[in-house]
Amino acid sequence: MTVRLTRRYGFAASHRLHSRALSDEENRRTYGKCNNPHGHGHNYEIEITVRGEVNRVTGRLVELGRLDRIAEEQILRPLRYRNLNEEVPVFRELVPTTENLAAELDRRLRSAWPEVFPEGGPVLEKLRILETERNICEINHA
Repeated sequence: MTVRLTRRYGFAASHRLHSRALSDEENRRTYGKCNNPHGHGHNYEIEITVRGEVNRVTGRLVELGRLDRIAEEQILRPLRYRNLNEEVPVFRELVPTTENLAAELDRRLRSAWPEVFPEGGPVLEKLRILETERNICEINHA
């Protein structure tokens, strides 16, 4: 029987939505208040969903400590209390929208996954980012 488990994490970070490919006026029209030159912050919530078979001996799908470790190393520590535009290299060129943030976090998790969860471990099925109550982005590999 296939089981899914979701673990939730959080971190605070700031950003400014501003594309170098657009004029200042186009940026203001496109991003509105999120284009504030001083930036603004969010308390992001991240949900990581894994799927697989429950281990008959442990009764668990995933060792939560390992999942916590990969989340800490790949997402939380590098992004917590950071200005994404200034302190996270990928976002010096890429606009740190929720969509781009989700894609980057998914890339980070997938690149580290095989080392933390060798063959036979859980499958990373979904990454969900809640930037605000109304702005949520999901990457689903089901």
